Amino acid sequence: MFQVDGLDESAHASVFRELIASVWMADRIYETSLERRYGATRPIVWGLVSDTNRWDRASGLTPGRYSWREHEGRRVRVGNAEELGFAIEWIEPPYEWVEGRFVHGERRFLKGPVARGGFRARLRDAEGGGTLVTAVAYVAGSGPLMPLLGPFMRMKFRAALRRYLDGLTELMVALPAASPATANDEGSATILARNLIASRPYDALTQGPRSPTAQSELRHRAARLQGKGLSPELVERLTESLAARPDEEVAQMRPFELASRWGVDRRELLRVFLHATRAGLVDLRWQINCPVCRVAAQVVGALADVTGKVHCAACNIGYGVDFGKHVEAVFQCHPAIRTVETSVFCASSPSFLPHVVAQLSVEPGTTRTEPADLAPGAFHLRLLAGGDTADVELAQGAGLRVAIGPRDVRGESVPVPSASEGATAEAQPMLTLASSSDQAAVLLLERGGFDSGAVLGSVIATFPDFLDLFASEAPATGVELSIAHLALLFSDLTGSTALYERVGDARAFAIVQEHFRDMTEVVALHHGAVVKTMGDAVMATFTSPLDAVEAAIRMIGKCRERHGALGLGAKLGVAAGPCLAVRANERIDFFGTTVNMAARLQAKAEGGQIVVSEDLAAHPDIRARIAALPCAPLKAALKGISAEQHLIAIDVPPCP
Repeated sequence: MFQVDGLDESAHASVFRELIASVWMADRIYETSLERRYGATRPIVWGLVSDTNRWDRASGLTPGRYSWREHEGRRVRVGNAEELGFAIEWIEPPYEWVEGRFVHGERRFLKGPVARGGFRARLRDAEGGGTLVTAVAYVAGSGPLMPLLGPFMRMKFRAALRRYLDGLTELMVALPAASPATANDEGSATILARNLIASRPYDALTQGPRSPTAQSELRHRAARLQGKGLSPELVERLTESLAARPDEEVAQMRPFELASRWGVDRRELLRVFLHATRAGLVDLRWQINCPVCRVAAQVVGALADVTGKVHCAACNIGYGVDFGKHVEAVFQCHPAIRTVETSVFCASSPSFLPHVVAQLSVEPGTTRTEPADLAPGAFHLRLLAGGDTADVELAQGAGLRVAIGPRDVRGESVPVPSASEGATAEAQPMLTLASSSDQAAVLLLERGGFDSGAVLGSVIATFPDFLDLFASEAPATGVELSIAHLALLFSDLTGSTALYERVGDARAFAIVQEHFRDMTEVVALHHGAVVKTMGDAVMATFTSPLDAVEAAIRMIGKCRERHGALGLGAKLGVAAGPCLAVRANERIDFFGTTVNMAARLQAKAEGGQIVVSEDLAAHPDIRARIAALPCAPLKAALKGISAEQHLIAIDVPPCP
């Protein structure tokens, strides 16, 4: 009989009832585990296995409707769905992962018959090469339905795991044997996996659904691209993608990311997308990305719908929109071609954060250590709850130690002990989190300088085809979208007044128009765009000030070569800095001090000269470019600019 010394009979009964209740209320865990060996590197395998959004879809779960809310004093991501006839609601705590090593995600249910459920996978190098994956799917709960529901879910997950892991085997069949390369060496593991999936024939299990294609409408609209000076190969490849690729690949197409995947020129593919938009093959959308988490905070259908401030629900912050840095042009298959349907099955999936190498939680006042494959280079550290961030440069073969405070984070490169220092053969770089905070924290380790493949506003603002094809795409009237950095060029034609008097208006006008065509060609050649012409002047935008200076030098040479005998010459001013994108005369235009500066610098130049600020001339790339050209310092008061300016006049001599 159950007996505890020192307790009377009623106390014994109470203890017994509490024990029985605790046993009854304890979560029963129903889990299934499978192991697979793949002949590919850990980064690629991890990129596929860690895509919990893809796994949840393949396992037959219902897509969720996600929102952010306050729960027990914390801001949490909450999902809602219907599963097996039950209305369910769950919290998704921050998933945990180290790229190339493991992933663990769990749902904690607020409504429904189970208490929690999740997926975890751990990867290690297999003997003889390749990657060994151990994957586990589970549910847990204490409710009266668990003895029936738990075994059913376990069988369902086991069958789904087997199908999915076998599908990944087929996906990776053409890959070479494993190599010791790290994720950072090869690039983002998520991008590697995404490129692999996109390179393989369509498979519903691993790639998701594919809606029907209106083939005749697709070919009819694609024919509109003929005669536009576009690459026939790129047009055909885009057309094939719109016809054959799964919905998730054509729901949000990013030209620069695709260009890297296809091994083609970025700007040429962007040209194809812009013309395809006008032809009705794709729709242009504007995605406003959060500067903190780098995830879309908003997507709108027109530039006029972009406002000066946006709120990110994930970070719970509002921020001023920088058109050049935060606004991205994305493209979606036109609904007349395909009615694309996409759903989110797991909003917390690492696949949505390709720039995050690791996301780990650490309890207050504790230290956590995980093996990590970290290549040398720059990394960015931040806490999910916000606070001060930090950057760290990691040395070759080193680990990383991160000190976490209540509202700040610091990191340092930690050498791995060598054999001569007493290290074992198994010594490897480690990621160590040491918390001095009194609260649990979640650390995000992000790649420094990660190229997301985004077509940002700074690119669109300097792209000729966009300014030509989408003249009406501009901010709403009265809205000024800031651009943190843009290079502006103003040119003017010298000798044009005398030319009109000498050859007559009609002939002179034709010559000036020919000059404009030459200038437009030179600007485009150097990755810029002509915004407008004013009289004999040209205003152009560039992402890079070096491109603007290169274009200015070429402009002077081209004008001298073509029209020098007629007494014409070009003079230019180049400036770089912040400006505003606005709507003017129902099209996009640019205003601000930098724009005014470029115009005033051009006014100070003489024929065959480029005038820039002293600071711009000191830029290492520009300094190297103009080193062989005659340069002279110049002090000048510029109209509308208060202080006297220190300038550099660059003479471009005739070619010998």
